[in-house]
Amino acid sequence: MNNPYVKTLEPVWKDLDYVAINEEKLQELIEKLKKGELKTPSWAVPNVHPLIDCKPALWIDFICWINTVNFAFTNFEPPYNKFTIEYPERTFWSGAFAMKASFWRAYNEGSPILSPKDYRGTKYIDPGYMNRISMKEVRKLFQSTDSWHQIPMIRERWKIFHEVGKVLLEKYNGSWGELFVKADFRAFNNGKGIVEQLVTNFPSFWDERMYKGHRLQFNKRAQLLVTMYHGRAINSGGGMPLIKDIEDIGPIADYTVPKALKFLGVLEYSPELEKAIQSRKIFQPGEPEEVENRLAMSYVMKRICDEAGITMDKADFCIWNMGRKSKEPHILVPTTDY
Repeated sequence: MNNPYVKTLEPVWKDLDYVAINEEKLQELIEKLKKGELKTPSWAVPNVHPLIDCKPALWIDFICWINTVNFAFTNFEPPYNKFTIEYPERTFWSGAFAMKASFWRAYNEGSPILSPKDYRGTKYIDPGYMNRISMKEVRKLFQSTDSWHQIPMIRERWKIFHEVGKVLLEKYNGSWGELFVKADFRAFNNGKGIVEQLVTNFPSFWDERMYKGHRLQFNKRAQLLVTMYHGRAINSGGGMPLIKDIEDIGPIADYTVPKALKFLGVLEYSPELEKAIQSRKIFQPGEPEEVENRLAMSYVMKRICDEAGITMDKADFCIWNMGRKSKEPHILVPTTDY
């Protein structure tokens, strides 16, 4: 894994005070993954994602825009409900699924966020419109089932739409596809890779923390975006170029995978951290407990990839899926990073 961001984590990711790694459980998990047949997800859930046979440009457009706002779906006040929508009728989605389904709902309902010009018969999200979208229109995009299940941090999402739309127009002629082509479909390419361009040119994708004197770079959303593209490409039957260096994608440091690893017994929290999470304490970005939660899962996920011989796109989806049975709360952090 030749990942410049992972290298920033290595000096301190075992120097933790609030999170411990159960080596025995980790080895058991690695051995289990070695024996399994792991697949790269195609990201083709009906009514959430574009159809599996959609045009490549639509898929790129979709995954790029959803990952601009792919963060924080649990509300930070009691009763801590997740963002939830109904689409189509009598079908309910929550969390990240609700966010993605919101875009797909807008697409199918002819929302004005779509470009008025059809390109090869397909409509796309219009960066010019997103650059000037109003708060009222953002609220309509993320219309929830009721006032108790609204999306949190909506003002931050509104500002991100403006920022991203502006940069996309100025640097890429309004085309996400141009960014991929400039990167030669590489995540990392001497500063010109997809991930590198995202974190360099779009400030809202930049995701870093300071910890014990070290500057740590996680860049979760930028790396997740690449894995989502690759997942569809590898299942496209040759219809889309693959990411040429998918093996270099690092840990997708969010709140869901640490929760899954704790459920599997690999991560162990100090009594203080466990009590804080159970009581729904709000941690601010950069607090030691918040940083260590991401550091510990990053260390574990890197170990899993190295020792099980798998890439992060497969490992991340597998662990996330294994942890879905957990009913425990996850750490609450009001951040746009994850």
